[in-house]
Amino acid sequence: MRRKTITLLQSLRFRLIASVVSIEIIMLSLLVWNNISIIHATHTDRLRDTAASMIQQIARTAGNYMVAVDYASLEDYLSNIIDYQELSYLVVLDRDEHAAIALGDFPAQPWPVAEAHPAQVTDGVFDVSDVITVAGQPMGRVLMGFSLSLMEEAIRKSRTRGISIAAAEIILTVIATVLIGLGLTRRLGILATAAQEVGKGDYSTRIPIETADEVGRTAAAFNHMVTEVSSRTQQLEEAESQSRTLLAENRNLVHTSLHVQEEERRYLARELHDELGQCITAIQADAESIRDLSRDSDKRIETSASAILDVSSRIYEVVHAMMLRLRPGVLDDLGLVEALKEELSAWQDRNPGIETIFDVAGKLEDLDERVNITLYRIVQECLTNITRHAGATRVSISLSGNADSLEVSVSDNGRGLDQSRPSDGLGLIGMRERVEGLGGEFLLESEKGAGVTICVRIPLHDEGGEARG
Repeated sequence: MRRKTITLLQSLRFRLIASVVSIEIIMLSLLVWNNISIIHATHTDRLRDTAASMIQQIARTAGNYMVAVDYASLEDYLSNIIDYQELSYLVVLDRDEHAAIALGDFPAQPWPVAEAHPAQVTDGVFDVSDVITVAGQPMGRVLMGFSLSLMEEAIRKSRTRGISIAAAEIILTVIATVLIGLGLTRRLGILATAAQEVGKGDYSTRIPIETADEVGRTAAAFNHMVTEVSSRTQQLEEAESQSRTLLAENRNLVHTSLHVQEEERRYLARELHDELGQCITAIQADAESIRDLSRDSDKRIETSASAILDVSSRIYEVVHAMMLRLRPGVLDDLGLVEALKEELSAWQDRNPGIETIFDVAGKLEDLDERVNITLYRIVQECLTNITRHAGATRVSISLSGNADSLEVSVSDNGRGLDQSRPSDGLGLIGMRERVEGLGGEFLLESEKGAGVTICVRIPLHDEGGEARG
């Protein structure tokens, strides 16, 4: 059996590793993306809350200093606050929107519009503002700007760390999957190879059991199955060998029986011809003498002698017919063709309503005695079956020969045979055994209501290549 090449996409190993890695990449990508979103939201919310808390505190404190017109103390207070890492600038405006105090990298006028959330920032600075009020009266505004660089750096580090962890997990997953997949598919490959060897008939194949997992149990079950199959196959082979021996012995017995039967028929035919034939001839001669001598002397003796002549003639006809059935002498004297012609002539006399066609072609002289009697008996059996069962109106027989083989075909237009049902008679079996005994081929073609055709081919050389004859 030729081993079939497995493509990459058909490989269980590739599909297992690719599936696990693909799922791992998708799941970790979703997890990293979700974590980055959470980290981004957490940092922006923290910055927003910090900015809101600081500007509210500064607005309340700055109002007191502005009422007291103590801008120097206010500036000292704000100077401590401007050192906050994320704070980019801090500006206090009076009622006229003039900068009373400006610290840090403050923007030029017009003053930036306050932004609601760091996520909305486009220039890298989160701008916030709050009104300074004292006793419900506006005293000015506080402007603050928070740089997003530190937050973005923290988010970038978190993103890099998350991606690195995910990449490391993917690499570890790939390594683990490859190792497990290689081990699993290697053992499954051993199972597949062993199954192929068993399929070729090698029942000595065994799979090593490495572990007690599912694959190990499968290997143990496989080994047990192969042992059982091997045992039963051996039993079947022994039984088949015995059957073949018995069949060969039976066939040899059948062929020997057929040969003995033909020899017995030949002997009986010769005995009938030599012994009974001579006796009948002597009886007829004596009866004729008695009839001639008593013709003028005693009428009753003449009548009895004539009756003896009639009975002896009838006996001779019956005996002659029996000799033809047992062993046609013309087969030995004139050959197969003349014997078949005589058999067909006698058969058609008994069946005048059936049209008979007999065609002969090729070399048909000097045939082996076994070949002659086999073909003669097959045609004889076919004609007997047609008479008894076919209900045919036309029979066609063809006989042809060449240097290598003889072929005979007998066809009728009768009822036909249902080949799906086994035959009850022994005629077909006997014909087949006769043909196979000579190393020939026997073929029967028939359909219900469409007649029967029997074809026989017999080689004129035996298995050693020597000619029969």
